[in-house]
Amino acid sequence: MSVRIVAVAAATALCAALTPVAADERESVVGANGAWGLDPAISSAQLARDGWQFMAMSTLSWPDGRQAIVTLWQSRLGDYARCFDYFDAALIPAGGKCERSGTGL
Repeated sequence: MSVRIVAVAAATALCAALTPVAADERESVVGANGAWGLDPAISSAQLARDGWQFMAMSTLSWPDGRQAIVTLWQSRLGDYARCFDYFDAALIPAGGKCERSGTGL
């Protein structure tokens, strides 16, 4: 299985188990592949502007209409970032967080 598929599956499984409030409250998640550290200074838009390679995305929906978009990014140095962008039922942005893993933390 490729690293890309495993990383996307892990990010999707993590998001499915968390509510937006819980995602905003956590500082890092340690899994089988190491630690993901919260980086409040970055966003998915900033990663795109800075030349990070977009690798994959997944969407999640809540019964009340809220939405989440999870994106996975890779830097030129091989570091990874995943961003969680949240929207309310009217698709108005409701916040988001990005986490980074690798040597560029």
